Amino acid sequence: MNVLPIVIRELRVASRGARLYRVRFWTAVAAIACGSYLMLWLNSLTAAAARGSLVLASLTGAGLLYCAILAWNAADCVSREKREGTLGLLFLTDLRGFDVVLGKLCANALQSLYGLIAAFPVAACVLVLGGVALQELWRVLLALLNAFFFSHAAGLLVSTFSRDQRRATGGTIALLAAFLLGPPALAAWLRYQGFASGGLWVEWFSPAYACTRVNLTGAGVAGFWPSLLLVQLCAWLFLSVASTALPHCWQERSRRTGLPGGARFGRWCFGSPSFRARLRQRLLDINPFLWLVSRNRLGSILVWAILALVLCAWSGLVAAHGLANSLDLFVLVIFVNHSVIKFWMVSESCAHLGESRRNGALELLLACTPFSVADILRGQWQGLRRRFFAPLLAVLLFDALLIALSLALAFSGSAVLGLHFVAIAITAMILLVADFIAIGWVGMWRAMWEKRPRLAVLQTILRVMVVPTALVSLTLVGVPAADRLGTALIFWPLCGLGFDVVFAATARLKLLTEFRAQTAVPPDIPLGLLGELGQLLGK
Repeated sequence: MNVLPIVIRELRVASRGARLYRVRFWTAVAAIACGSYLMLWLNSLTAAAARGSLVLASLTGAGLLYCAILAWNAADCVSREKREGTLGLLFLTDLRGFDVVLGKLCANALQSLYGLIAAFPVAACVLVLGGVALQELWRVLLALLNAFFFSHAAGLLVSTFSRDQRRATGGTIALLAAFLLGPPALAAWLRYQGFASGGLWVEWFSPAYACTRVNLTGAGVAGFWPSLLLVQLCAWLFLSVASTALPHCWQERSRRTGLPGGARFGRWCFGSPSFRARLRQRLLDINPFLWLVSRNRLGSILVWAILALVLCAWSGLVAAHGLANSLDLFVLVIFVNHSVIKFWMVSESCAHLGESRRNGALELLLACTPFSVADILRGQWQGLRRRFFAPLLAVLLFDALLIALSLALAFSGSAVLGLHFVAIAITAMILLVADFIAIGWVGMWRAMWEKRPRLAVLQTILRVMVVPTALVSLTLVGVPAADRLGTALIFWPLCGLGFDVVFAATARLKLLTEFRAQTAVPPDIPLGLLGELGQLLGK
């Protein structure tokens, strides 16, 4: 009898795949580039004794973010099997819940784990810089591996109780945010109330706590091992709950046997029957595809809710530090607000077209109705504007308010502030509008070309947000520290607007010329030898 047969099978399949080695190679290349950039950046900013510890701290933060993002691999693994109806076939055999859960864990985490381990020798190079001991380096590795295991276990738990891909992804993000940010916030509140020991115990449940407690001083390393143990126990608890619940929750549930508030929540998301009728009558006259993408009103409410939470957190920090001493928080809140809008825009621009292509709705619209490609794209854009125009306008007005407030503080003499913040804020506002347009076109383009939804999202983020930022950072490596801010204010808008124009124009051209071809033959369905021959002769 084989022990954990799915795990053994997934390990054998992954060991023969070329993607395992490609992921390991490119992750190591990215780590080398990131580590080299940090070493060059900090070479002129810090003393020689502190460079090693600062580079290690930066790499640890990047590794923690990498581990949290990789929870996306496991967020839809079980829910996808439910939608395709293949999960029940596994339970017709002698397999048990933990066999399937551990098999899914190995299948979705192995490639990322190899990438994380391949990046570790780059972090070991900080030993040459000095200021870092070998024990500290091993603690960083243990903390990152622990956070990696925890994030994938959280994704598997949420995916076990989900069927929809977007709900599984959103639930995983919410669970990770609750464990990464919730314990530190609660611990700070307990310390403020005078319960210092209770705050320490609560903070141990955060996977980020062990990453910040790796230095060799007595106070710093005290909570490392308890935090490591508690996070590990929480991860195994997630896997145990998923293993126990999976054999009983894979079936299609009826309304009566579902969650008590599921029907009420769905009615709240889509509105009452009378509200849906009025919305359908109003939007169908404008564009039928606009009605298709605007039925669920939960997305708009969530955008406002997240922006309100960011504003509340920023207001609390400003109240704690004082307005005159919180000018650095102005830049932080602009960055967070713009990131929330952009990431949510990426998700919405990739979701509807990709889902409609996979379920055949786009092919049906183009083949059986007088609807054209331009009508579909126009309806998609109208839906995006309907959902994001008001939050975008609110964020821009808030940025303008921060500019006026900073200038008032500077003129009153309570704070010394030059024109740098004003230039940063205005540049960020211009790029937010330009990125909004580019994300819409690029997101729709990648949604039609990628087989998996998460690849479309990642490709859009890489093109519009990561590549310009990385290019600007590289241009600042050889610039003296005193001139870096001025140089960044020159290259940042040039790179951002340039990439937005190029990628948006390319995506728009491909959508207008190749949209119908992508809907006619979905790329995830194999054609076979005769089908490929017929397609070749047709070309």
